[in-house]
Amino acid sequence: MSELNLKKRHSQASPTGTMEGFTVRPPRWPKLLTYEEIQEWSRDNEFIRTGYRPEKPDYKDMLLSLTYVHNETCNIYTHLIGALLVWPVAYIYMRILPEPQYDNVLPADYVMFIIFFFSCEFCLLSSATYHLMQPHSHKVEQFWHRMDLTGIAVIIAGTFIAAIYYFFICQPAFQILHWVITIVSGSACVALISIPKFRTLRWRTLRVAAFFLFGLSAFVPLLHGVGLHGSDYMFRYMGMKWYLIELSLYATGTVIFATRPPERFAPGKFDLFGTSHQIFHLLILAAMWVNCLALTQSFKSVHTLDLCHR
Repeated sequence: MSELNLKKRHSQASPTGTMEGFTVRPPRWPKLLTYEEIQEWSRDNEFIRTGYRPEKPDYKDMLLSLTYVHNETCNIYTHLIGALLVWPVAYIYMRILPEPQYDNVLPADYVMFIIFFFSCEFCLLSSATYHLMQPHSHKVEQFWHRMDLTGIAVIIAGTFIAAIYYFFICQPAFQILHWVITIVSGSACVALISIPKFRTLRWRTLRVAAFFLFGLSAFVPLLHGVGLHGSDYMFRYMGMKWYLIELSLYATGTVIFATRPPERFAPGKFDLFGTSHQIFHLLILAAMWVNCLALTQSFKSVHTLDLCHR
């Protein structure tokens, strides 16, 4: 075989070479698909037209998809990075709680912050893993979709539980009452999404409505706190300003998640970056941070002032 033929064969076999005028994609990176090319069970947003990974029941391939850009890349990394950041933030808070300027810090204070940070971690990891594993297979997608939705219920409940503890620090009976309401409401949401048909595209509106109503139920302990202590107390000591900002972030994220701007108005233009779901993820992260600020204000007030005798 001539040297010329050998060079020609080598050029055609090279994974990063060119063939007939176009660049050959490295074989480890699969060809991305259009909305019409993916399986029906994988379809969720008809306004995202391209960038879909092909179905492949191989966990190694799912992990490999972290190394190239597709239409789930930002969804994965927004919450994966957020999950990694939870650990140092939680560590800092655990170091702050026992500082000498705070009086009578109880194990319950640690428990409340741990519940909140665990809720954040569970939500973010479940979300990132779901978006990573989405094209693995229908069975795996269904499992992680359920975990993703469960994570939303967990973060809502975890946020409420910690807030309720401080709202009613001097009324333990009200703490228990609102904790029971929160746990029952969250369990109802989890039970709903445990039914496979309610995780399908057809029932998407019902899922969104259920979580939206669960989130709105946060106003119950807030309003109860205002009625019991007055709005000045709630704003000055309990961080109500931050909780209202947090609820507005969750509400805005839910509306964007449900209505799907901006891709709804320009299908195919936001397939990789700037989708409604990515905006939703960023708003969730912002809401978690705002909740940290609210808990900080509540904790400082409770442990530097004698609120129960004011």
